[in-house]
Amino acid sequence: MLHKIAVSLAVVGCVLSLAASAQTPRNATPADDFQYLSAADSARLLDKPGPAPVVSLLSDHEYYLSEVVARTTDGVVEVHHHWIDFTTILSGEATLTYGGAVTGAKETAPGELRGGKIAGGKTITLHAGDYFEIPAGMAHLMTAPKHNFRYLIVKVRV
Repeated sequence: MLHKIAVSLAVVGCVLSLAASAQTPRNATPADDFQYLSAADSARLLDKPGPAPVVSLLSDHEYYLSEVVARTTDGVVEVHHHWIDFTTILSGEATLTYGGAVTGAKETAPGELRGGKIAGGKTITLHAGDYFEIPAGMAHLMTAPKHNFRYLIVKVRV
């Protein structure tokens, strides 16, 4: 009997501890609202006239942002020193070159390099459903988009 009471008190203590920690914000930023985007809504965001790529910002937060992108032209070499890119291919295919050394890039914002060339990188073909992560500081370049190439990217500040 005493054992059951001790276990019950331990469980209650854990629950109270979890409840207290849930009430204390982990970061100094306010709670985010729930967001939902249907496939049809996503398509409408990307079916806009204008220069390629079409980028639609879904959320913009101090520590992360998310976008859906439709690309019909080659990108440029990018290096983000303070962001990790988490990317899922929604449709189509393209080539991703990543890693290696960058030459000729220009700083376009603090910690952001654009342009130039990648030497010694690896190249893969991306298809619908594929997922990849680009760590902060890694060069990357998307080229040869085809078949309605679209992707979701979430960037997280490090």
